[in-house]
Amino acid sequence: MAGGSGDNTGGNSTTIDRVLAGRYRLSSIIGVGGMGHVYRALQLSMEREVAVKILRPDICTDLESRDVWIARFRREVDALSRLQHPNTVTVHDYGESKDGECFIVMELLSGATLGSLQEKGVSLEAKRVIRIARQVARSLAEAHSHGIVHRDLKPENIFLTSMHGEEDFIKVVDFGIAKILEGADIASITSPGLVPGTPAFMSPE
Repeated sequence: MAGGSGDNTGGNSTTIDRVLAGRYRLSSIIGVGGMGHVYRALQLSMEREVAVKILRPDICTDLESRDVWIARFRREVDALSRLQHPNTVTVHDYGESKDGECFIVMELLSGATLGSLQEKGVSLEAKRVIRIARQVARSLAEAHSHGIVHRDLKPENIFLTSMHGEEDFIKVVDFGIAKILEGADIASITSPGLVPGTPAFMSPE
C-alpha cells in the first residue's frame, strides 16, 4: 500500500501501541510498501490523526545498504516537500528516532487505491476514468514543473478519497523512487543495473 494512505477497504491491520520520537502514538499498521511500513498514528501535540511511514529495518542488511535506503527515504521527503498540489499527498514532518528509525509523517487518507478497486473487479465508467486521469495529470504536472519524476505511477499509488464534498478526489502517493532532475542525480543512490519502478506499469523504453 502506498505511503500516506489509510485504505479502508476491509484489509486487516495489526494493532500496536507505542510513541515514536516522543511525538507520534502509533496505533496500527495500515500498509506495507517497498521501502517502509505505514502506520495510523496520533500526533500528540495537535491531537491530529496522521499516517507515519517508517523505513523498514529488514531492508538494511549492512551499513552501506542502510545509507543507500536512508538516502532514498530522504529523497522522498525532499520531493514531497516541494509539492503543494491538492492532488498530491501532503507531508507534515520528517525525522529520525533515538533508535535510528527514519520516518515521514503525512496526511491520513480515507478511501481506497485504484489498485484495490481493480482487484475487486470494479468497473469504472469512462467519465469517472477521465475525472481520475485529469487529477493525476495535474499532480504530475506540478511535480514535473519542480523537476520531479515519480517513476512508479501505478494504480496502487493513486488514492481515491472524498474531500470538500467531492467524491473520487485523487491523491498521488509514494514518491519513494522519484527522480529529482535538479541538484544531485538519483544515479548516485541507485544500484548499478537497477531499473527503478514496477515492470507492469513502466514505459517500454
